[in-house]
Amino acid sequence: MATGEEVADCFGANNARSLVTRPLQGAELAITHLSRDYDEDDPPVVLPSDDAFLVVLYLIDVEHRDLFPDRPAAPLKRYPKGSICLISLKQGAAIAIRGRFEAIVFHIPRQNLIELTERAGQPPVDDLATCRGIEDQTIADLGAALIPLCHSSGGAERHSLPHIALALCAHIAHQYGRSARLN
Repeated sequence: MATGEEVADCFGANNARSLVTRPLQGAELAITHLSRDYDEDDPPVVLPSDDAFLVVLYLIDVEHRDLFPDRPAAPLKRYPKGSICLISLKQGAAIAIRGRFEAIVFHIPRQNLIELTERAGQPPVDDLATCRGIEDQTIADLGAALIPLCHSSGGAERHSLPHIALALCAHIAHQYGRSARLN
């Protein structure tokens, strides 16, 4: 999965708006504004395995449950407006959403974190902490800056996109990054 359109397809959101940028050397980071109403009988959102992480910034209160191939589904949980979920897509993921869903979804390939730490001369980030339903004001603020860009037709305001994406990656690496090496 590399593009915002692929993220939107996984969520079944045909009205999604996406941006793709390369904050550093080569890895693309996709930012997708999703909005959709889910019925009880809608199929689950299935995200394929990928060497990437997904950060979901909820723009409204959302209810969903994690689905697992080898055990019962998790209980339905309410994720408040402004909270985030951060997961690894190494094994893929699946969720069943109930009701209204609106979020900014960041698809961050692991390569973005490798490029960031190499450029900064810092130890590599081997993994990110999984988080579900936590508040992160920095991500919320960056998401708020990105919403107008998702809906613009281009132009000068898009020049800020790589810089915002780089700030997002730096924050995520610093706040949630895990390294097997000691400093």
